[in-house]
Amino acid sequence: MSDDSQEDLLNEQELIDMARRGEIEVDAIDQPKMSDTFTAENYIKFIKGEITWAQLEGMTIDEAYAIAEVGYTFLEQGKLDEARTLIEGLVIGNPYDAYLHSLLGAIYAREGNEEDAVEEFSIALGLDPDNVDALVARGELFLRHGVFDDAMEDLKRAIDLDPDETHPSTLRAKALAHATATAFQTVIESTNPEMRRPEEI
Repeated sequence: MSDDSQEDLLNEQELIDMARRGEIEVDAIDQPKMSDTFTAENYIKFIKGEITWAQLEGMTIDEAYAIAEVGYTFLEQGKLDEARTLIEGLVIGNPYDAYLHSLLGAIYAREGNEEDAVEEFSIALGLDPDNVDALVARGELFLRHGVFDDAMEDLKRAIDLDPDETHPSTLRAKALAHATATAFQTVIESTNPEMRRPEEI
């Protein structure tokens, strides 16, 4: 330690000692003010699960979604660590938000963490069974792992929920469902010639 820093340390310690002895007067230091949302009533609501940690801290859902937009941008840019850090934090603070769980699932899927991705998509669908994006994403992961019944169920539900194809995911669901059905038909026909269509015989 340099003489200067040791002198500063001694001076600081001397000031503290002088304040304790009452030789110098020290004004009270203002403590950081807790958010107005940190009330006993809100703590009880949080414990009962009526509000989230983010709400207890005073974060609005609009603020959470603004941060989520940054996370989504990171995902699109391939900055997966940054995206995951942001969205995992938001999910902890907002555990009942289907969109955030779905976005976290997309990040995990992009990282190759497919087990956690399926779990996040399933949580999202538990919170919002009509989440077309989560249905298609989970269905695609099921297909990759040969869970065909569950995959086709997710894809069919997504298509049924969005007959006007307002979600880009719906087009993907249709393509995946068609490709899977065609692959099944090809396998069936190659193993059992009697199942061929009449025009093919």
